[in-house]
Amino acid sequence: MSRFASLIGAVALMTVALTAPTAQATEPTPADSRSVAAAAPDGKLHAWEHPYRVGGHCAWSGANRNWDYPGPGCPALRNLASSVENRGYAGSYDDVNLYYGEDQSAAYACLGRGDMWLDLTLGRETFSHGWSWWDGYGESVNDNIASHSWTDSC
Repeated sequence: MSRFASLIGAVALMTVALTAPTAQATEPTPADSRSVAAAAPDGKLHAWEHPYRVGGHCAWSGANRNWDYPGPGCPALRNLASSVENRGYAGSYDDVNLYYGEDQSAAYACLGRGDMWLDLTLGRETFSHGWSWWDGYGESVNDNIASHSWTDSC
């Protein structure tokens, strides 16, 4: 095969690769929430009662052992949160473990710094860390968070 034919073949392959449709994971969202962007870091874990940052809201800069008692100005969100966002600062202890049980017990899910789970009702996020016999293991995170703590890695 000539160099010219090889070059044409390579260009043809690149054209196919560049024009081939790509699969993209899309999350269905309410029409008014399609452009939700990550907020600037403020060093806190944020949780809302409903998907897409709607409803009762609480934000913590430290750990909380029981979301029934979240702190001043916060509604009780134990087993009620359907949207969470980690706005932690970069550095050590910038990820958050979300626990199925109070007192940072039972199975947990880890939310990385800068990550947000806007619609937990979809059931994609589960308590997947811990032993399979721990309470909550494999359960949906939606409406099941009882406590949280900051950690150095997910």
